[in-house]
Amino acid sequence: MQIAGTDASSRPVAVSADASSRSVALRAGALERLDLADMSDVELVEAVAGWQQIMSAALARQGEVIRELAARSAGTAGGLYLPEELACALATTRHAAEFAVHQAVALGTHPALHDALVDGRIDARKVTAVLDELPGSLSDDVRRQVVLDAVAHARDLTAPQLRRHVRRTVLLACPREVEARTARARQDRHVRLEWGDDAMAWVSAYLPAPDAVAVYTVVDALAGTSAPSDDDRHVDQRRADAFADVFRRILDSQDVPGVGPLPRRHGRRAAVQVTVAATTLLGVDDAPAELGSYGPIPASMAREIAQDATWTRVLTDPATGTAVEAGASTYRPGADLTRTVIARDVTCTFFGCRQPAARCDLDHVVPFHGSGHAQPQTTAANLHALCRRHHQAKTHGNWSVGRDPTTGSTWWTSPLGITTIRPAVRLVASPQLLDPHAPRTPPPTRSHTRPPPGEPPF
Repeated sequence: MQIAGTDASSRPVAVSADASSRSVALRAGALERLDLADMSDVELVEAVAGWQQIMSAALARQGEVIRELAARSAGTAGGLYLPEELACALATTRHAAEFAVHQAVALGTHPALHDALVDGRIDARKVTAVLDELPGSLSDDVRRQVVLDAVAHARDLTAPQLRRHVRRTVLLACPREVEARTARARQDRHVRLEWGDDAMAWVSAYLPAPDAVAVYTVVDALAGTSAPSDDDRHVDQRRADAFADVFRRILDSQDVPGVGPLPRRHGRRAAVQVTVAATTLLGVDDAPAELGSYGPIPASMAREIAQDATWTRVLTDPATGTAVEAGASTYRPGADLTRTVIARDVTCTFFGCRQPAARCDLDHVVPFHGSGHAQPQTTAANLHALCRRHHQAKTHGNWSVGRDPTTGSTWWTSPLGITTIRPAVRLVASPQLLDPHAPRTPPPTRSHTRPPPGEPPF
């Protein structure tokens, strides 16, 4: 194995991978043996670069494992829901797992990229930049040449620079792709809500450039170019307030100018849901509240919302902070039961899924068996929120699900027999939860043994 240093007398620092030494373990071992306290600043920088190479190589090797899994499960329900399997194993989102599968398959299609990643000549961000800029309609020969050119230039370019380089190369190779790529990009337009720190959030929109400029022009006009003498907000704050006011007025009136009434879901008017303990609302304590589609917010913010909001009462268990269940005997949940289940589950109950419960299906955990069944089936204990994809995973993908009526936790068992637990969401933080002497609920666990039917794996 070859080790590179700063000069002939310096100690080994950065690992140099070559055809005879591509073992991730060997290269990592060389770096592990370095004595950081006895190294110069230059050598430490080289060691940072060496570990970056190791991370790149490890990603390539992980991709090989994912490709093997994908090949084994191709054409089966397990293959369709492989992202869910990996999302549970890695405690990550389905989106992140889907990206990992997509990238692993793409690396198998482009050996030059895979080899460069193993050797540490390119990192994960640059791989993503190259793959994102490869149109699907390129011929195999042109695609191969574009990738080889990108690998050759990757070491001297940052990821954004490499992305522009590849885009320019593609446009030179096939200028007609410009129109096709523009049309495809337009299909990807979206609006996204992302969590921020300190009870803040980002609302971002990916739009065609003319539409984006139109939105900003309206917001800028509403904010005004100069503030009144009694307005101490700076221009960015005024733009943010003007943007939010447009949607607050629509939510309050339930009417969109020039369009009509806001659509309803589950028979309910569009509304922002806030769950807060009565003691917090009265100022007895400052326990955090729960803002629907976002998460925990400070007590002061919940009290501010309460001054001008329409409230739906949600009863909670003071010991656990979860919503209290209610019952019903019909197949289709009534309005009260629907509100209770949506408030209790907060999101889809599949592990890691963040689809808001209000946009989910209400599914029977134990399938509905008809009106002649001895026990009521449409109850809060037997209902949970599932997004459409994970509803289909349960119905057609050989995933099994159960719910513990005591803790509210939901367990999911994959087609491989691996079980993952999604704990109940605590809507209100009870002071008992801060008691260091209170018994603690064990963290979610995974089991490789399928639990008996109807029995959660605790």
